[in-house]
Amino acid sequence: MDAAMGILHEYGLQDLTIRRLARHLDAAAGAMYWHFPSKQALLGAVADRLLAPLQELKATGDWRADATAFTESLHSCLTSHRDGAEVVSAGLATDTVSVRPASVLAPLLDDAPIDSDLISDAAATLVYFILGATVDEQTAAQLAKVAGTDTATEATDDDTDGVSAATAAHGRRIRHGVDLIIAGIAAGGTAGE
Repeated sequence: MDAAMGILHEYGLQDLTIRRLARHLDAAAGAMYWHFPSKQALLGAVADRLLAPLQELKATGDWRADATAFTESLHSCLTSHRDGAEVVSAGLATDTVSVRPASVLAPLLDDAPIDSDLISDAAATLVYFILGATVDEQTAAQLAKVAGTDTATEATDDDTDGVSAATAAHGRRIRHGVDLIIAGIAAGGTAGE
């Protein structure tokens, strides 16, 4: 798995193939198919590795704080490697992941003031928002890097952390979006309203 994670980090999702992994490990491609019967299985295993820290989250009794901590942790997991959000999205779409973010989040929302049958929908909404926002963030960063304006390293005059204005703007939009979704959950809506 370390080799697969290294390929993802260095070359991105496009180059994360079973054949490339076999070459990297100086092994026969057939040997890799013993461990990963398809590229989808490989992506699912990589997604599980990316999402593993989510399984450590525990409810604190404050559903808002727990939901916020979850979204921050999910975003961190997704941005820990190049194309992380796309890898996780692919793993979820092909049902090859064992760590399902919405299933991890749902129990943290048990005390939210919404109908219990809406908790899964609320969890899925937060997860889909973070996935989509992170795909957008990572795509913009890659395009900027190709254009020679790498958003990950280009600091602004008023930013002491070395974070570009574009990266900071993505972070603000994600935080505001999460706050809006949590406010909607806190409003205690019911299905069909």
